Amino acid sequence: MTILSTRSKPFDFRTMLYLNTLLMFVLIFSGRQEILLLSFALSILVFATVGSAAQTVKFILGFLALLVLQYGAELLRGTDLPRGAILVPQLIAFIALRIYPFVVLGIALKKSTNIAEITTALSRLRLHRGIILSIVVMIRYLPAMKDDFRVIVDAMRLKGIPVSLGYVVRHPMKAIEYFVVPMLFRSEKITEEFSGAALVKGYEYSGTRTSYFDVRMGGKDWAMIFLAPLAFALCLTVV
Repeated sequence: MTILSTRSKPFDFRTMLYLNTLLMFVLIFSGRQEILLLSFALSILVFATVGSAAQTVKFILGFLALLVLQYGAELLRGTDLPRGAILVPQLIAFIALRIYPFVVLGIALKKSTNIAEITTALSRLRLHRGIILSIVVMIRYLPAMKDDFRVIVDAMRLKGIPVSLGYVVRHPMKAIEYFVVPMLFRSEKITEEFSGAALVKGYEYSGTRTSYFDVRMGGKDWAMIFLAPLAFALCLTVV
């Protein structure tokens, strides 16, 4: 039984998961610039359906800035600048460019899909219940971890403890004590809360679970699933 409809959602969670896996494989096995540009184009296309035009433009400008940094550093190789001053920014831009499409997809997923829809979509993939719960808990814990980190930083500032990268470099053991230890204790408490929430929502039920959301694969989903690998294949063979 379904109560709420999500037909207005342009892309299903399973499509985003498929696209994320596809991008991971092609970016690992191919270092061609055309593959990188196509990966970003697909990710920004997904984001454009859920985000505002201003946010989409910001992501495009950020990607272009990283490209300028990478190729700008390449042009400076023949100058008198130290080699490290050229290679370090170029390496950072190289890594950031390959992470960028996944960041865009992650933000699009956060904007368009809630935990209930993700659980329903994964259940229809016939995945093991333990795998589904692991993925859901991981996705649910990331925002909580971000909030906990902010609380720790605010508490350190109230106690007069400097919060900066330089302090972490100069005092690594103290930084571990101030940051990691509170996060570990907080993680243990959050684990207990998530376990209780899972019991209340009946995740241990062995039968077929119903959903409040009508999670379906639409025409855009199937188009992305079939056209994305075709585009990568053409890019590898023709370009």
